[in-house]
Amino acid sequence: MPLFPACIDLSRANVLVVGEGHEADVKAERMAPFCEKVLRCPYPPVYAEPPAMVILAEKEHLDNERWAAHFRALHIPVNVADRPELCDFVFPSLIVRGDATIAIATAGKAPALSMLLRRRIEDALPDDLETILDTAAAITAELRQTIPDPHERGRAIRQRLRELFF
Repeated sequence: MPLFPACIDLSRANVLVVGEGHEADVKAERMAPFCEKVLRCPYPPVYAEPPAMVILAEKEHLDNERWAAHFRALHIPVNVADRPELCDFVFPSLIVRGDATIAIATAGKAPALSMLLRRRIEDALPDDLETILDTAAAITAELRQTIPDPHERGRAIRQRLRELFF
């Protein structure tokens, strides 16, 4: 079953990365720009307050299944390195340009493919994507004031953006 791509505001949330080594370092670095704080600890996981999400970052750790079940029972989403069947979420390949974020995922089945797709999509994006986003936000705010119907407003916004950029 495909995964639902949700963009979640983690700016006021802590994320717990459990494990040591390269994989834990990579996961912590990937999360750092998006959350208030990345908490790091070795196994067994230790935390004062429940985090917003947990990443079990040691691929071969024998207790990954048990800890995934523990956090899941607390309704905390879990990612287990290289074990998509134990994951509530996966790490997509990301393109981030300012506030524009594009994620490409394969439900954990083929991360290398999502990386290749990311490169191809990134090459096709305009260099001034941040400027386009700012302009789109301004057009949206302007038309929100003058066109009350959301469907009509959406059509008008798309038309203006096509005229300006595409």
